[in-house]
Amino acid sequence: MGLFDFIFKKPKKIENYFFGQMNFIESKKDSSKHYFECRRFFKPKKDIIEIGISGDLRGPTEKQIDFFTSIENNFSEIITSIIPIIEDEFRNWKEDFTINNFEQEFTPVYLIIPNCESMPISWEFTFETEHDRNHIFTVTMENYIGKSLFIDG
Repeated sequence: MGLFDFIFKKPKKIENYFFGQMNFIESKKDSSKHYFECRRFFKPKKDIIEIGISGDLRGPTEKQIDFFTSIENNFSEIITSIIPIIEDEFRNWKEDFTINNFEQEFTPVYLIIPNCESMPISWEFTFETEHDRNHIFTVTMENYIGKSLFIDG
């Protein structure tokens, strides 16, 4: 191992049967903050989405895999719960803002899957939108219900 390999440590990679190749990101200070980064096809988007998954080097659990699948299967319910949150926040800028077709106007780009060991499952879902290309919209979820919105940009 050379000096540059030591300083610029490459992330550990694992191969998971469901998520594919995953980079393991270690937290030097808190092992509960270890997670994986990966990309996978997301059925509602009909394209690839980036994913962060809490975990250790053993890889994602079956509960986390099942939860990802349940997000895909319950996408309509998820959208229904987050539309009012996004509209409410957007109306601070545009008084009469309304989402007409969420799936055309908003694109899911990233989701964070926690360890899924306790209920409710708190997680995050991030979207880009044609309404404001300079910001991303991250919704904090509990199970399939949107709880809060953070706009970054």
